[in-house]
Parts: sequence; C-alpha cells; structure tokens
Amino acid sequence: MKDNGFRVVQDGRLGWTKTGMTTLPTVWFQCDKWGWDPRWGSTFTLEFAQSPDPSVSLGNPSRRERLGYLLEGFDALDELRVKNNAIVSRLPGTLANQAVVVRLSDGSQIVSSGRVEDPQKAVYGRDLWLSYYSMEDVQTWSQYFQERLPAWIQQFENGVKSEVGHARVAFNRVVSTVQKAGNRAEKRALLEAYLCQEGSRYFLDEAGRLLELLMET
Repeated sequence: MKDNGFRVVQDGRLGWTKTGMTTLPTVWFQCDKWGWDPRWGSTFTLEFAQSPDPSVSLGNPSRRERLGYLLEGFDALDELRVKNNAIVSRLPGTLANQAVVVRLSDGSQIVSSGRVEDPQKAVYGRDLWLSYYSMEDVQTWSQYFQERLPAWIQQFENGVKSEVGHARVAFNRVVSTVQKAGNRAEKRALLEAYLCQEGSRYFLDEAGRLLELLMET
C-alpha cells in the first residue's frame, strides 16, 4: 500500500488512505466481529470508500463499495470464490462435517452455522466474506491482494463497472424510487415499467419477486 502512495489510517482500523488527493480513496480490511473459531477460523472482507475529508473517509464517506459488488460481473469475483472454497475445504469444521445448512420454505438454503463451499459460479454482487484459518491462509491472501489490489483501487476510483454492474445500478435506482413512491399503485407501475425494459434475467427475477411481495401486501 505504501508503494502505491497510501498511508495507514490513524484510528486503529486496518485501513489505508491515499495521500495528496483532493478526494481521498480509502481501503479497509474488516475482520469478522465474532473473532476466530477453532473449527472455522475467521473471515474478512474489503471495503473501498471515497471522501473529501480523511477524518470521515471510513465513518461517513461520500461513496463506498464492498469488494463483492465492486467485482460484480468480472472474472475476479469467481476467482475469489474458487480460492475461498479451497480454504473452506480444509477447515476442521468442514472435515468433521459440522456445518449446519437450513432449507427455507421457498426451497433456498442458508448456512446457519459454520462454512460451506460455494458451488455456483460467482457473477452477481454479494456481501463477500473470505475465510482464513492458518498463517499459510493469511500469506496466500496477502500475496493475492498484493498482486491485484492496485488495479481494484483504480477501478473503484474511476467508477468502472461491468455490464452486470451497470444493470445493478439501474435496478437499485428503481428500487429506491419504488421505496419513495406514495402508494402501492404507483409502486406497481414503476416495477412493471422496469420489467418491460430490463434485459437482465437475474434482475428481472429480482424485480418480479418484489412485485409479487407488493401484490401480497
């Protein structure tokens, strides 16, 4: 980070801010607040933020984005999934088959305890938390981020998004407008208009689910 013009954030967090910028980009490695577990180790994520004031760059930035959304639609997102799966597969809890997976009424599944490997190719944004257990895991992640982080910081600074990322922006804009709409008829009309023009199957399905919920209430 220092080689790329960053200095350590002086508030105890594992973050760095770029010096000599009118609008300061900051990167922040966040560890799981629940700490380290002897069966599952722990997890971390990475957040990018930008602010004109270094004192609020992490607390209340003008723009922020987590790694799992910054890389939405790019190959690197699935690359992270594959590397994380390799670590999860070696965790003591995984080897002892101690993860607890719960099936919901809609047929989907959630992990209520422990970690499991993600079998689906990562394309769409998610709140991505990466596992580590041993010092070897930490060193593996360190090398990985050292090689890629400068390009990701530049991507964040320049607002570069994939086609999927742009579709996400449009979807979020519609959802925000729907939330502010005054009545259900107006909300339905906004979602129906979006469904007629959006080309992404994923976001069409997401909007369709919102419309179904709206019709039920």
